[in-house]
Amino acid sequence: MLPLSQSSGYAVLAMSCLEDPGGKPTLVVDVAARTGFPRPYLSKMIHKLARVGLVMAKRGNKGGVVLALPAKEITLDLIAEAVDGAEWRNKCLLGFAECSDDRACPAHTFWTSERDQIHLRLSGINLEEIRAFEQQSRTWRLADALPERKVKTGTKPKARKTAAAKKPAPARKAPSRKA
Repeated sequence: MLPLSQSSGYAVLAMSCLEDPGGKPTLVVDVAARTGFPRPYLSKMIHKLARVGLVMAKRGNKGGVVLALPAKEITLDLIAEAVDGAEWRNKCLLGFAECSDDRACPAHTFWTSERDQIHLRLSGINLEEIRAFEQQSRTWRLADALPERKVKTGTKPKARKTAAAKKPAPARKAPSRKA
């Protein structure tokens, strides 16, 4: 029930694919291929992140996208605020528009405390940590995708049957005898 959108998570993953300022720009198409996000959706997100100064986009030859700040300086809280706005911090967990300190819903006290803790935690995690985690995850997935192959020595490969050898021969009719 966390009011952060799925778009915030997508922005974090997309930004983890980008290089720090001064690095080689990455094409949005390449980020889309790497993350599996639709390119049009990702393009809109990149423009939103560029407007708030988290990424820099360059058009044309040798263009692409890079981070506007070093990854160590970009916290998850900054990304969430860029995508979702700061309003999530004031939203009611249960979705009541009238919920406030003056008129508290049953979950208000709990949610106020938890919301502050979440904000504190998001402010303490940076994009560099996400990159390291993603790199480690990719290494593990690659190792799992390449099983060890056992090679037998001294054996000949089995001959494969051709398509013609697999089909049964057509039945022949016995010659008819005329009397």
